[in-house]
Amino acid sequence: MYDSIIIGGGPAGMSAAIYLARKKMKIVLISPEFGGQAAKSAEVENYLGFTKLSGAELTSKFHEHMSAIGVEEKIGEVKSIAKIESGFEIKTSEGNLQAKSVVIASGKTPRKLNIPGEEEFLGKGISYCATCDGPLFKDKTVMVVGGGNSALDAALEMERYATKVYIINLNDDFQGDEIRKDRVKASEKIEVIAKAETVSVSGTQFLEKIKYKDLNTNEEKEISSNGMFVEIGWMPATEIVKDLAELNNLKEIKVDRENKTSCEGIYAAGDVTDILEKQIIIAAGEGAKAALNAWKYIVTHK
Repeated sequence: MYDSIIIGGGPAGMSAAIYLARKKMKIVLISPEFGGQAAKSAEVENYLGFTKLSGAELTSKFHEHMSAIGVEEKIGEVKSIAKIESGFEIKTSEGNLQAKSVVIASGKTPRKLNIPGEEEFLGKGISYCATCDGPLFKDKTVMVVGGGNSALDAALEMERYATKVYIINLNDDFQGDEIRKDRVKASEKIEVIAKAETVSVSGTQFLEKIKYKDLNTNEEKEISSNGMFVEIGWMPATEIVKDLAELNNLKEIKVDRENKTSCEGIYAAGDVTDILEKQIIIAAGEGAKAALNAWKYIVTHK
């Protein structure tokens, strides 16, 4: 029986693990990988104490810190969480575990287009984060796929680096804020392709061409592009807890200021929750808060 099981190996999960380990709690962190979304950031320039480094470098430092204080780690996938008399039973791909409390820091995963070539060119021209990877496309042509604020923000972000930015939008107009729409329409670098559906991507070693269907004529067309940013939303990894903790309309876990969920004994932190800002430094702080409050729960329920 563990005092707490932390689910997720991103900044929130690793931060929670460090704080609980320092409280001498018996814990284990379970994740299919370490680093989370943060590890995929090309450059991080807004984490306190580091002027500039890659996301992989930063999360590697988190992992080194966590390992140095002896946190038990398990590489695996959590299948389900069930409430039991003594706490919780967590079924994983590596077996079943029990704990008095749970800290969920499973993050979010980007929605995918699920088109031919998408997996093949991931990291070779295709990205799900313009803020993370924008500088890699300096003086190149890029495509943004999406029709909401995320797509508008990505296009405006890429305007700083690319020579040409296309936006493929399924609809006639954007489902975003007017100020963003106005900025996009005023840009000399950004060209909007409305009523269009992305069909496939192709290239040799790296992305070279994007094929889309004109929904007005059903004609398929092709554009040469060095990069494509898919900005059609993110999905919180909340499937394992949807029957235990209350979610909001975006399927994020609702938490209070102590990171408590609606299920006693379950805490949550980071991008999987309904906190407003999704940033590495905020996720790390939320992980620390969740851990401290989980510790209070553990010591008062022995």
